[in-house]
Amino acid sequence: MNPRFLELRIHGVNNTPPDAMLALPEHAVEQFRGDRFGSFWRPKPDKLAELPPDHAGQVPAAVRREAYSWGGMARSSPGVPGSGVPSVLANVLGRVGWALLLPFGLANVAYWSRKLPDDSTPTTKHMVWWNAGRGAASTRLFGLGLTVLLVLAVCEVAIDVYAIQCSLPGTTCKRLPDFLDVLGDPARHVRVLAASVVPVLLLLGLVALTSLSRNRYEQATMRRKPVRRPGVMLSRASMWEGSPRIRRLTRLHISAGCCVVVLVTSTQLWRHAFFLVLTVLAAGVLAVVMARVVVTATDCPDVPSTEKGGLWSWLLMISAVLVLVAHGFGLYAIEPAFSGPLWLTSWGPPVVTVALLGSVLAAWSWRRNDAKGPLVLLVLFVAFMVATYWVPLAWIGAVVAGGALAWRARPQDGDQWQAWRGAGPGVLLGLSLTSSVTMATVLVLTFRGWVGTGLQAPSFYSWFSAAFAVALVPLVLLVIAQAVVLLPRLTKPAVLDDEAEVLVVRVRHVVAMTHRAENVAGVLSTLGVLALLLTCYLAFASPSWSQWPGVTWVVGKGDWVTGLAGVAVIGSFVGAGMLTNRRPLGLVWDLMCFLPRTAHPFAPPCYAERAVPEIADRSREFLDESPDHRVVLSAHSLGAVLAVAALFALPEGYLQRVRLLTYGVQLRPYFGRIFPELLGPSVLGTPEVRAGALFSCDPWRRNPGGTPERGLTRLMGRNWINLWRRTDYLGFPVHGWEPNDLDRRAGETNGSPDKVETHSDYHLCTAYRDALTDLVSADLNRSPDRERGGDGNLERS
Repeated sequence: MNPRFLELRIHGVNNTPPDAMLALPEHAVEQFRGDRFGSFWRPKPDKLAELPPDHAGQVPAAVRREAYSWGGMARSSPGVPGSGVPSVLANVLGRVGWALLLPFGLANVAYWSRKLPDDSTPTTKHMVWWNAGRGAASTRLFGLGLTVLLVLAVCEVAIDVYAIQCSLPGTTCKRLPDFLDVLGDPARHVRVLAASVVPVLLLLGLVALTSLSRNRYEQATMRRKPVRRPGVMLSRASMWEGSPRIRRLTRLHISAGCCVVVLVTSTQLWRHAFFLVLTVLAAGVLAVVMARVVVTATDCPDVPSTEKGGLWSWLLMISAVLVLVAHGFGLYAIEPAFSGPLWLTSWGPPVVTVALLGSVLAAWSWRRNDAKGPLVLLVLFVAFMVATYWVPLAWIGAVVAGGALAWRARPQDGDQWQAWRGAGPGVLLGLSLTSSVTMATVLVLTFRGWVGTGLQAPSFYSWFSAAFAVALVPLVLLVIAQAVVLLPRLTKPAVLDDEAEVLVVRVRHVVAMTHRAENVAGVLSTLGVLALLLTCYLAFASPSWSQWPGVTWVVGKGDWVTGLAGVAVIGSFVGAGMLTNRRPLGLVWDLMCFLPRTAHPFAPPCYAERAVPEIADRSREFLDESPDHRVVLSAHSLGAVLAVAALFALPEGYLQRVRLLTYGVQLRPYFGRIFPELLGPSVLGTPEVRAGALFSCDPWRRNPGGTPERGLTRLMGRNWINLWRRTDYLGFPVHGWEPNDLDRRAGETNGSPDKVETHSDYHLCTAYRDALTDLVSADLNRSPDRERGGDGNLERS
């Protein structure tokens, strides 16, 4: 008979291959739909017949088992075939490009951690930029600032260090490889002209890198629109549909990058009338670009868009390109003289960083305080910080303005149920800015040390390398303290949760330490912000104590730390995956790429824009075949987030015929706390939860908060079962740690005395088979045609 149930298995962050998901040998599965990025697989019937009856890959007669593989969208990277020098170089540059996307991806995550507009209450007001939710415009401007920081760092390396300083007397620089050194030894103005192409090529390379992936898997659309549920953003059709919003934002960022390239050299030559006009034009276009980025803050899935802006973005990009071309002709025809370091590459980074720091401080209160005032405080903070260059005591005003921003972000009642006590956008923006400046510092200082001697780099980068090295000391001490606390728990393992074997209890204690990730990320972000504040102060004020021997020693050691960081970055992003062509830091990318790109066009593309529609359409397709058909979405880890999104993406009337089986998930303590409007308690219907306690033996034995009267648990009822283990470093219960109808404990061992199960192989354990049996048998027992289901007995069906 034809199976009445479709069990669709969806893998998680470990990118489990289809044969492993189906618990079958590789030759026993076949792909029946999709491509190498996203595909559906099923067992071969003739191979199933060869398996013993108790094999984990055997499929019950009432069930059709399939696997959906989406890892190619999040993990694979477009590569250039071949083994020659050009192809290897192209692939290396591609992996470096993925590294540069990390800050942009974090900024995009920060956008979705804001307090998003709630459509559960009727409103007659159109959402425009000034009421599109706190931080919508600021996050877009923050993303533009990240692009400017990157362009300035590349201009410093290519134009200032290599094109100008390497051609000055008293310096010794390495030559480029023969296949890149196409100009030989030209005049200095020609070197500057050629070097000005490098940052533009970088921008175009990032556009190509993200566009290749976007065109491959961001173009899927659902065949039927989902039912719009008030207060549930995941149910909006625009959530998973690619739109011109990213293309418009891309054009604006390209325009800004071209303007910065022009300003880098034209401001140095402003005494010449031609370059003075170019400076004014480039600055004017850049100002209009910033204004357009603010206005397009509504152009995103979470608010109704009323601003088109396509023509504006085209006009601005064309204007910026024309100014850039005129700048190039001017350099070649006028032959200006460059005699020293560039002014804008020295002072541009600290000014932009201070402005972005003000946004970070303001973002700490975006979820906590709706009162007006952050913009005034932000402007005052930036003005006072920059003014320390002329008036050293201006730092007092910066401290007052920054302190006022911090005071606005003080924790309030109810904040404990949100990530970082409601400061999530600020924490994530802090991590984004810290990673961006770190990469720029690694690029500038590593290149300066490699290319030659007698070269100068802006003091901003050296100060940051020293300040960040000092800021890492408390983080190292925190890790050591955690290790000291953990050691006695391992040597004499105390019972954690319930009685178990010694090895299991030890693994539980180790796993409990990993559950402090939110705390560690918050500490790292705070330390990074403090390091940036100190860096900007030192760059502007240059206090006398900065020349003390101890300080200069730290600066020297900080350069070594930066050099080691450069080696680590090159090793992880260039060396990782050279043979398999996999993206580096795959787990980080999986988490970032779930969210649609809104804050920055160069953020890693969103695989969910294809995965969610494909899961929803496959479920709907099977359900349409017969009114008696049912679907069990079986999702592991991050796959559960895709499954939940697909449930809300189903059209009207389908949700009642879908069952959900999740395991090893992070829905409640991580996603629900970081993105309350996307996957929080009101959406999932789960109790509020605090962060894991930092030093307690059991970080999750804390009283939960209230449970909302709506959400997915209310809609699903007993049709949702979740499996979890105490030994799973990424798996948590959905409802709570106390016994309940939704969560079930999975076995922590597979019978072997020397192996403990952690995040994998849930689908092979007895608890999984029991949960699947319960979900299927319960529906068969409720069926009006019970005789076709073997009277509800899954084993006999």
